[in-house]
Amino acid sequence: MDEVRKQLNFLLKKHGYGFQYSVLARVLLLAHKKKSHWSVEVSEFPVEVQGVGTKIDFMLQLKNTRIFIVAECKRADPKFSNWCFVKAPYVRRNRVKEVFFVDRVRYDKPMCRVTQDELTILSQENAFHIGLVVKSIEKGEGTKSETDAIEKAATQVCRGVNGLIDLADKKPELITSGADNDPGAIFIPVIFTTAKLYSCPCDLSSADLETGNLDISDKELTKENFVYYQYHLSPGIKHLAHTEQSSYRFSDVLDREYVRTIPIVTATGMDKFLGSFGDNILIRLRQSR
Repeated sequence: MDEVRKQLNFLLKKHGYGFQYSVLARVLLLAHKKKSHWSVEVSEFPVEVQGVGTKIDFMLQLKNTRIFIVAECKRADPKFSNWCFVKAPYVRRNRVKEVFFVDRVRYDKPMCRVTQDELTILSQENAFHIGLVVKSIEKGEGTKSETDAIEKAATQVCRGVNGLIDLADKKPELITSGADNDPGAIFIPVIFTTAKLYSCPCDLSSADLETGNLDISDKELTKENFVYYQYHLSPGIKHLAHTEQSSYRFSDVLDREYVRTIPIVTATGMDKFLGSFGDNILIRLRQSR
């Protein structure tokens, strides 16, 4: 029994169940103390995108709205627990600001339609385009490399969002009250992690043109409580619901169809993030109308 208990404890830790439900407990506590307006809607919610099924770790709902956080919890392997983020000097033509696109799903008989609400990024300084996992000196827990942990987590949480959009297309009663001009529902991907987050202010375009080498020895890494990751999702995890087309250039399609902002939040950043994120979203939605 001691060996079974030991192995069970190891597996619960490795697969992140303890972290997932400790995050949920924190969400409930913050709501109880009125330090956050987010409530827990469901956990382990099944969805499917383009024939691939998955489960959303949990969903949070903003009080008195149909604005939802779609959450992915990632307990990082200690050996791969340094997540580092860098800004890209070029993303698309005529980009003058970082934008935060959120998917809004409305029901207009006989179908749902998806639009993108454009928001100014919540923190311009905290918007990054490249995320890399850097090994630590700690001992690893598994036999596989976790250098793609950021990519896997981002793909998983975006698949969850798009699965919910496909579900809403089949069950529109989930996102509408039936009233005229119903605003529908907004789904926002968020990753909660035990990883340590660092930002690096390096200029990638300063690399040597002949060798591609980049010297960042004089750049100071900054430890972050949360960052906004500008993730370019692949078409294979996109929803199949009807999307309003108003894009006529590749650059517009990139922003509206494929770039999604994913807040990545550490345990120490949870209180501040959940305490202010909902209010900031509402303010920016009002400003964008």
